[in-house]
Amino acid sequence: MKRALSIVIGLSCALPVMAGSLETCLVAPYDADADAPRLLLEVVQEVEKAVAAFPTFRDAWAGVGSEICLSGDLHAERGYFDPANNRIVLDSALPLGLMGAVLLHELRHAEQYQRSICPSIEMDMAAYARGTFALEADANVTSVVVAWHARTEGQVAFWQALQAWEMSADIADRFEEVMERTDDISLAAAAAFDQWYASDVRRELYYIASCSAFLDEQDRTHALSRYGEIPEDYFARLCRLPDGRAYDCVEGVLGRAK
Repeated sequence: MKRALSIVIGLSCALPVMAGSLETCLVAPYDADADAPRLLLEVVQEVEKAVAAFPTFRDAWAGVGSEICLSGDLHAERGYFDPANNRIVLDSALPLGLMGAVLLHELRHAEQYQRSICPSIEMDMAAYARGTFALEADANVTSVVVAWHARTEGQVAFWQALQAWEMSADIADRFEEVMERTDDISLAAAAAFDQWYASDVRRELYYIASCSAFLDEQDRTHALSRYGEIPEDYFARLCRLPDGRAYDCVEGVLGRAK
């Protein structure tokens, strides 16, 4: 379990995080700071190039304008979105391809937050965890869709990183299998969303993390326990391809044996 904890991507709707002493950051517009670390500039430029084919996602990124930071202080995460401070923090030790893939993932979380799609402590804890699972599955869909297209344009590093990383390899493989069989991006996205739920490790990690976040927020706000459910339109609002089109997302019941 300790190994698994070292590769998880941070939750998107968690509590504010204090900036670490080993952080270097880049503010929007990201090409304006010539003194930023070369690796940070390079990964942002590569991701900007990759998302250029998806104006809806590109414009959402521009609208959010998150500060992007490299940190040498991360231990449990490879990256996270800090909504309170509108910051995306990436592990400075990551290679360029994986760093870019994690940045795509966290940019999706920033967009989800901007669209007010986050679990609420108005829900009960189990519903909160379900909502968190869906956020993570959808962010993985965004990463594989953008990385897949980037590969067709000669940017192979993001896709190769997703296929090599144990937390995303099965999702990338499932997406690729459906794309090669159907050439239908919506079907492949739905399959990738479904595949997120196939990993016991992913589900356990994010269940523990989401319950911890739920209890921390409840304690911070002194809120009484509520028993709300996930809103009926939650999945319909959440599950959008990077080009803005909807895709079908069901909580792990599409049938992985097909």
